[in-house]
Amino acid sequence: MAEKGFSQSPEDKHVLVTGANSGLGFSICCRLADDFLRSNASPATLSIIFTTRSARKAQDTTRRLEAHLRRTSSPADISRVRFLPESVDLGSLLSVRACSRKITATYPKLDAIILNAGLGGWSGIDWPTAIWGVCTDLLHQVTWPNYKVAPIGVLADNQTANAPVPQSEPALGSVFCANVFGHYMLAHNVAPLLKRAAGPSGPGRVIWVTSIEATLKFYDVNDIQGLKSATPYESSKQLTDLLALTADAPGSAPWAVDSFFASEEDGAGQLVEDDAVYVATSTPTMHLAHPGICATSIVPLALPLIWAMMIAFYGARWLGSPWHTMDTYLAAITPVSLALSSNAQLDDAEAPYRRAGGGRPKWGSGTTRGGAEKIFCTETAGWGYGGVVGTPVVKADELRRRKRGATDLTAEQKENFLELGRQSWKQMEELRIKWDAILDEAEQAQ
Repeated sequence: MAEKGFSQSPEDKHVLVTGANSGLGFSICCRLADDFLRSNASPATLSIIFTTRSARKAQDTTRRLEAHLRRTSSPADISRVRFLPESVDLGSLLSVRACSRKITATYPKLDAIILNAGLGGWSGIDWPTAIWGVCTDLLHQVTWPNYKVAPIGVLADNQTANAPVPQSEPALGSVFCANVFGHYMLAHNVAPLLKRAAGPSGPGRVIWVTSIEATLKFYDVNDIQGLKSATPYESSKQLTDLLALTADAPGSAPWAVDSFFASEEDGAGQLVEDDAVYVATSTPTMHLAHPGICATSIVPLALPLIWAMMIAFYGARWLGSPWHTMDTYLAAITPVSLALSSNAQLDDAEAPYRRAGGGRPKWGSGTTRGGAEKIFCTETAGWGYGGVVGTPVVKADELRRRKRGATDLTAEQKENFLELGRQSWKQMEELRIKWDAILDEAEQAQ
């Protein structure tokens, strides 16, 4: 049964945000409400469906989001935004399946899903390396750090009650499941709602939140879960980049379009509710956003160390880093913009790269030295600026400070990146199909 209480016209938006109880996810929800009200005239409405891991967190998050809305909006506008909590544990595929079913049965459509929740998986910091690096190479070390320590081979909890020992289930990496695979299963399951999005922003969008730290050196296509890696977080974010940036490539289409976004309603599905009709139409699109470098709890630190970290971040910004957003509300500009912009606005932003033979850019939140927020195309190992071979085609990209050692994209590097994307999509779809069968069997046995 579809959600009640709002008129359901194509101008109304429904956006799903994962991991919203704190940090970047909470700020994404706040900014979605603020930016929507600034750019959409009454009576258009916004439903923000956000996930937390427990009912207690959901209640607290709802209270804080509503308090934010009261502070920033007029009484007339407050009624145009609704915060709707859902519970999910992305490390549990059964939880993901239950949440997906509830969302699909409750809401008429999804204009965008922002896949933000994540797990760092670090066990500590190599302090001697960190201190030396920050003191001698501040800008680089607080943008692309090499001092975070993570255990190797950490597995997610057992997924089904009928598996008496972990060996009876395929291995499932903890960081991989929380950061990529749980989201992957969620996005596949709610694809019918994404296909029902219409209007100037339709079809629905899948917006992956990645990291500036993702780079090909952390990724092994023969170990997509990062179970053999000492950098499982960075590996998971590189996999995220590959999936999002190659989703519309011809080589990935059999898995990204024909399989992942396939649903039983294709070509005929529709939902009739409150005189509105939502019809499954074209394939949803995938986009990639990162928040720059901001202060969140993903790396837990004592208060004095948080202060030291913030001082270092400001120092990097003044030295010329465009990526040190610091504040999570500022950092949320990129995923929120990708969720709320019209198709024409997104097409205009991507046009310089596509005209030059490129594809979808990796967009990132950044600032000027004075702290003014910006959205930048982010240079990506193996993909360059928006997949364009050779020198940057956008002047602002050419002038922006690059990672040390970065070189212009070659045709061979791009071809290798597309092949990695194809292989990654193939393996992810095979893994999804395998796990769907396991979960089906577990449910039938209950």
